[in-house]
Amino acid sequence: MRFVLAWVGTAVALAGAALLVGYTVHPWLLASLGGSCVILFGMPESDMAQPRSIFGGHVIASVVGLGFLHCSRGYGFGSADAWMVGAVATALVAMMLTRTIHSPAGANPIVVFAEKADWSFLFSPLVIGLLTIFVVAVIVNNRGRVPWRGDYPRRWL
Repeated sequence: MRFVLAWVGTAVALAGAALLVGYTVHPWLLASLGGSCVILFGMPESDMAQPRSIFGGHVIASVVGLGFLHCSRGYGFGSADAWMVGAVATALVAMMLTRTIHSPAGANPIVVFAEKADWSFLFSPLVIGLLTIFVVAVIVNNRGRVPWRGDYPRRWL
C-alpha cells in the first residue's frame, strides 16, 4: 500500500505543480520538485521531508542562486559557470548552517542560472510549486487523518 500511495502522491503532486508552474516561464523547476517528491512520498519520516527543510532549503538555495546570478551580471568578471558553481556551494553551506538541507534544492541555483530568472522566481514557480507538492504530501501521508495528529509532518519547524 505504501508503494501505491507514494506513486499516487508523486503523480498528483507533480501533475498539480506542472499545471500551475507550467503557466510560468520557469518549467525547469519541476526537476527539483520531482526530487522533492521522492523524499516527501518515499521517506516522509526523514529530516529532509519536514517543512523546515523542504521550504527552507528551496528558498535559501533559490535566494542564493538569484543573488549570485545578479552579482555575476553586475560585476562582469568570471564565467557564468563559475558563479553558478559558487552559488550551489554557497547554498549548501547556507542550508547546513540553518539546518534546512534538502538535496533537491541544490539544483535550484542551476535552474536559476539556466533560466536567467529574476526575483519573481521566488513566488512563481517556487512557492506555488512547493505549496502544491507539500499540500498533497500532507494529505497522502496522513491518509485522511487530521494533519496535526497524523504521521506527517513529524514536526512543523
